[in-house]
Amino acid sequence: MTDPRHDGDKPAVTEELSRAERFKATHLAARHGNYHQYYSKFRAPTVPDERLSILPAEILRNARVIDLGCNAGKLTHEAIAHCGASAAVGVDIDPWLVEQAKEAYPDDPRCTFEHFDFVDASAYSGTALGKFDVVLLLSVTKWVHLNNGDAGMLTLFAHIRSILNEGGYLVIEPQPMSNYARASKRNKELRETYKTIRIKPPFDDELTAQGFERFFECERDEEGFARPVHVWRQKIL
Repeated sequence: MTDPRHDGDKPAVTEELSRAERFKATHLAARHGNYHQYYSKFRAPTVPDERLSILPAEILRNARVIDLGCNAGKLTHEAIAHCGASAAVGVDIDPWLVEQAKEAYPDDPRCTFEHFDFVDASAYSGTALGKFDVVLLLSVTKWVHLNNGDAGMLTLFAHIRSILNEGGYLVIEPQPMSNYARASKRNKELRETYKTIRIKPPFDDELTAQGFERFFECERDEEGFARPVHVWRQKIL
């Protein structure tokens, strides 16, 4: 039997350290939630994604959709291919992910992708300009909040209201504050902003103040994580 104090255990220790280092590097690189291989490693690879298929059918049917924080574009494309949207624009802050999305879905002119920080209202360009019937904000509010603070969240909600057609829908998947705490522990660059946060998910008061009313809510569980989906409708004046 090998003495655990001797060389026989060293490869396992080295491998464990290497795994920990890779874990840390992944979270440092993805401070905006821009995880590469997100849909193969982190989410259930359902087609279409359950977050779309559980929605009342009329929300996406014939709609012009903008998917904010689209990652590699899976949901953006599925909004058209499986849910009947007339057009969909995916936006992400990570240029590599946007290129991956463009390469994955090159043949449908109704599905386009743009690279910019969608919290910055002045950055909207290309196919992301104009009005939309649906805004998808799925599993990204935590990252917006941790990188931009309360002011960034309120700015984003105001801009979403401004780009939605009257009666349009915001589909939001807010992460709980416990997820914020874990993310701030993994990435020291997010800790100071985390300490300043005062408004909390699911942002009911903030969205109501922006003129939204709750339309649909589904509490769901995906691979052990609580992943509620809320739909808010812009009030028709």
